Amino acid sequence: MSNCDWRACPCGTKRAFLSERDAEKALGRAQAKRSRQGAARGTMRGLRVESRYYECDFGSFHLTSENRSSYENRINT
Repeated sequence: MSNCDWRACPCGTKRAFLSERDAEKALGRAQAKRSRQGAARGTMRGLRVESRYYECDFGSFHLTSENRSSYENRINT
């Protein structure tokens, strides 16, 4: 298994994945990690679970736990 390439993004302190494919792989790994943590604790309560990725203004991809409708409501208001 190869690691997903990432770098620090100029937009802030987030991990920037260089391709959509790398972001997709990282998302799957993050979700699996959160599931293992939740199983070990006996609950998922309080765990931030990344649910999607998006492309930023700098052309990099970031993971987020915010769902798309919440993001769109926040941007459009």
